[in-house]
Amino acid sequence: MSGLAGNYPLNCWYVAATSDEVGRGLVGRTVLGQPVLFYRLRSGAVAALEDRCPHRSLPLSYGTLSDDEVVCGYHGMAFGPDGRCVRVPSQENVPYGARARSFPVTEEPPFVWVWMGWATFGETLLVEANFLLLHENALDLTHFPHVHPGLSPSPYLGTPPRLEIEVTETTVSYYRDFPPSPLVDWQARTTGLPRDRDYAQRESGEFVSPGLHVDRMHVFAAAEGAGSYDKILTRAFTPLGPRSTLVHWQVSRNYLTGRPEVSDQLRDVHLATLTADKRLLEAIQARADRFGAEEEFNVSADVAGLRAHRIIEDLLAAERGGPPARRT
Repeated sequence: MSGLAGNYPLNCWYVAATSDEVGRGLVGRTVLGQPVLFYRLRSGAVAALEDRCPHRSLPLSYGTLSDDEVVCGYHGMAFGPDGRCVRVPSQENVPYGARARSFPVTEEPPFVWVWMGWATFGETLLVEANFLLLHENALDLTHFPHVHPGLSPSPYLGTPPRLEIEVTETTVSYYRDFPPSPLVDWQARTTGLPRDRDYAQRESGEFVSPGLHVDRMHVFAAAEGAGSYDKILTRAFTPLGPRSTLVHWQVSRNYLTGRPEVSDQLRDVHLATLTADKRLLEAIQARADRFGAEEEFNVSADVAGLRAHRIIEDLLAAERGGPPARRT
């Protein structure tokens, strides 16, 4: 049976404890060969961190719980439920990137489930613009070299290949394959791949529903024996009204999942791009509010966004009992 060691998939939900086992104490468990610490927040939610202080590797389960922070039993460093180090008693400042790995958790009594696979992080962003503007922005990434020149993957800096688009009654999905090219700085830093090689990349995405959009970027690294380095950006668009949208965004990756500093670097990249897009979308919305909507022309890169518009128009028409939008 020794050949079965480690034959379990990581990208699954596994039961780590029963609900009554996790309370306002620190519970250490081994899950899929990794030490994990579970505890319950004051809100009642369950948090899960790697059971290791990233300072000197003492199991965090040897520490204490203070409010919603885990305090290491060795040097008193405190970690929030997202794993971020929030306090170092021996100095005023917390070192950049000091973080314990955190794991997604969901509770459906009587079980507490944990996800040990892809590393995931995210935040919430308020954008003072209509949610359709956010979908249009998400479905056309040709704005990248103009809005995010320092962060744009090199294939965007030339003429991008055409989008291959697939449409159903309720979804729009697309992809395009970029020819091999060097990785830009942040891609090389966050993947650890050599900078002096060319890598093919595939960009893909999907308008899943009026409330959800998913983007994927695949870097193919067969020469390193890694197959594909995959990063997924999931955005939930929740309209607060006709001119305001709350964006819940999550970034997931299948590489270097145990490296919290990689999550911090990717967080900086995505915050920079999302914040820059927010500024432009809010300017578009403000102009429309002041002067009204005007006629606009379209280009080939707008096709996916136009299809998403029609899907939403059809959904609205169905609610109102009218005919679907005319297809062209």
